Amino acid sequence: MPVSLAGFVKDRKHQFGRQATFGTAVAAVRRYGFKGVPATDPSWTDPDVDVGSIDPFQAPHREAGKYAAALTDPTVRYNNLPLIFHAFFGGSVTPTGMGDDKTWEWAPASDGSDGDEEPMTYEFGDDVTDDWWQYRDGILESFEITGPEGLGALTCSMQWKFGAAFSSGSTDFPDSPSIPATITFDPNEAIVFLKDIGIYIASSTAGLSAGQITDALHNFSLRGTRVIDEKRFANGSDVFDPQAWGTASRMIELDCSWAKTSDIVGTGSETDAWFSDTSVLRYVELKATSQELISTGPDVPYSADLVMPMRYYTREERDSGGNSVVGLTGKAFLDPDDLDGVFTAQVVNTLDDAGF
Repeated sequence: MPVSLAGFVKDRKHQFGRQATFGTAVAAVRRYGFKGVPATDPSWTDPDVDVGSIDPFQAPHREAGKYAAALTDPTVRYNNLPLIFHAFFGGSVTPTGMGDDKTWEWAPASDGSDGDEEPMTYEFGDDVTDDWWQYRDGILESFEITGPEGLGALTCSMQWKFGAAFSSGSTDFPDSPSIPATITFDPNEAIVFLKDIGIYIASSTAGLSAGQITDALHNFSLRGTRVIDEKRFANGSDVFDPQAWGTASRMIELDCSWAKTSDIVGTGSETDAWFSDTSVLRYVELKATSQELISTGPDVPYSADLVMPMRYYTREERDSGGNSVVGLTGKAFLDPDDLDGVFTAQVVNTLDDAGF
């Protein structure tokens, strides 16, 4: 028997496609430069019985499976942002724009009505094509986008949840449509750098344009987490697959490390807003504008604009090099008056709907 040298780590691929409906897998249409692997647990369960043996004897059976993937994006691209926001916030966002530039916009509802009716199909595998995996009904339980010290490329960690799993090497659970999809990968897409980003904080959305805080932000982390209800109903379908996901609760947080400037410490500062007698309303905007242009005449750069109402919760003493810095963490909340929502995002890139 010859020794197999197939199955190379660097031959792994992460491919996604947006489903038209919950419960129906699609062929992937875009490959992402991610790291990480999925975790497939069909939930083989031993019965708790007494059958005359101290060792397992009666055959196990399957329960509802657990299918997840902890993935990281080490260099977030502007064309990767729609995957993160769609898989976390749900809804049916499609881009606008007739030319090369496409504009994606999210304004998630706080009553849970957006839903996850168009989740993602995920294909994972390497050079061994009869050991590829297909995961259906994919959503994000959590994500964390980090702007690092040194103004480098943003990174993102993602915790994916899927409703069903299939394999190109499985008899009982074969892939459909067949995998892997053949996808051309673009290695030169525009990267989101912290050097692209300005941060603005004000007491109203109208004040954001004049509220830029300069020479102070060292790094940040934007985190989203949610609790997912798995909706399974007895319909005689002979499968454990969920019929829907429901978001029971959601939290969006912004954690920033700041230099001790007058905007951050002292009376009337952001720290003063945190250490107050009553909660102080703040609005925050992260605005990224790339040096790379999508089109010229007029110039249209890659960009991203994130806005949310925020209340401060914690402060930490941190350090950056030889300096003492301030860590402030705020949480987004439903603001029915000024922003009329909890979070908005606008991304301008070159990703069209067919490529998502």
